[in-house]
Amino acid sequence: MDWKKNAEKWLGFAGLDPELKTELGSFKENEKHLEEAFYKNLEFGTGGMRGEIGAGTNRMNLYTVRKASAAWQHT
Repeated sequence: MDWKKNAEKWLGFAGLDPELKTELGSFKENEKHLEEAFYKNLEFGTGGMRGEIGAGTNRMNLYTVRKASAAWQHT
C-alpha cells in the first residue's frame, strides 16, 4: 500500500484519536510531512520500536504500539 492510500485510510477513520486527527489535519498543508508519516511502517528493531511520536504508520502512537503488541502476543 502506498503512503497516500495509508494517509487516506487514517483520515477516513471515524474513530481516529482526536489529537492524531488534529495533527493529520495540519499535515494536509505540507505533503512532505504527510509522506514522512506514512511512507513505511514503524519497524521493531534490536532496540525495540523507536521513532517520533505522532500520527502515521511511521510514528509511535497508540495504533502502531497496539499493532506491535498484538503481533508479539501471537508469537
